[in-house]
Amino acid sequence: MPSPVTGPQQISIDPNSKLVTVAAFAQSSGNQTVKIVDSSGKEVFSASGNSSSGGVFTYIGGGSFTSGGDGTYTVTLTNGSGILVGEDTIVEKGQVFLHRYSFITNDGGPNVGDRDFNDLFVTLSVFAYKG
Repeated sequence: MPSPVTGPQQISIDPNSKLVTVAAFAQSSGNQTVKIVDSSGKEVFSASGNSSSGGVFTYIGGGSFTSGGDGTYTVTLTNGSGILVGEDTIVEKGQVFLHRYSFITNDGGPNVGDRDFNDLFVTLSVFAYKG
């Protein structure tokens, strides 16, 4: 298992007009937040909310945007949370069709509290083609 991190996370997305979808879910009764900005500081996605019922994930927001600029994006999650990050791809005949980033958080920080890493779940899916 990778070590948990804190603070804003930088990701790279091919800047050549890739379709990106985002979905965010909270399982904590405390307010959970996600904000994504491009390299110019323009916000391309944000969501916040909490779980409507303990023990289940509540959808707090989703949407899509088209990549551009230099392809560098900063993902900022709930302040002070510990973060685990994952990446995976779907490849067919050597070509990437889908690249996905996943973030899960522990709102008690990376090494304190219950260390459940299920307070906020955010996934970004980057598609190879649009249209």
